[in-house]
Amino acid sequence: MILWAVLDVLRTILAVGHYENRIEVVTHGNVDVLPAGLAYVIVSELMPRDAVTVAADRLWILGALVAAAAFVAWLHQARRTAGRLGGALTWAPGWVVGGWFVPVANLVIPYLVVRDVRRASGLAAGLAPVGRWWVSVLGTVFLYLLSRLYAVVTSHGGRLHETALDTRTAAYPLWTVGTVMVVVTAVLSIRVARRISEAQDGFGPQT
Repeated sequence: MILWAVLDVLRTILAVGHYENRIEVVTHGNVDVLPAGLAYVIVSELMPRDAVTVAADRLWILGALVAAAAFVAWLHQARRTAGRLGGALTWAPGWVVGGWFVPVANLVIPYLVVRDVRRASGLAAGLAPVGRWWVSVLGTVFLYLLSRLYAVVTSHGGRLHETALDTRTAAYPLWTVGTVMVVVTAVLSIRVARRISEAQDGFGPQT
C-alpha cells in the first residue's frame, strides 16, 4: 500500500513537471512549480521525454495491482482465521475475491465482506474504520477514472484541448486531490487490516 501511494505521488509530480515543461516550451516562460519541473527534467535524462509520463502511469497501475492483490490475500487469510476462531460469517469465501469483479455489486460487496470479517473477529462496531475505508476506495476509483477522462478530452484532438479547462488551474487540483485520496486509501487500508489482525491475535470482544 505504501509503495502504491509513493508511486502515485511520483506520478503526479512527473505529470505536473511534464505540464510545466510543455508550457515553458510553448510560451518560453518560467517553470512555476520548480520541484516538479526539476524532477521531470532529471527523469527525462534517463529516458525519452515522451516516455516519462507513460512509464509513471504503468508503474502506478502495477503498484495498484500489487496493492490490491496484497489486500485481497490478507482478507482471504483473515476470513479463514475468523472462521477457525469460531466467528459467525455471513459471506462465503468466494466473495472475498469474486465480490470485486461483479459489475455494480462490486460497489458494495467488498465493503460488506470486510465488515463481516471484522465482526466475526470480535471487533465492536466503530473500532475498525471500514466505512471510511470503503468511501476512500470508491473516491480513489472515481478520481482515477475522472483523470483518465480528463487526459483524453484534453489531449491533442480532444474536445477540451487548449480550452479553459486544459490549464493548470483545472489539471493540478484534479491530480492533487487524486493523490491525496490514494494516500488516504492506503493509510486506511493498512489501519483496517492492522485492527482486524490485532483483534484476531487476541480474539475476544473489544471494548
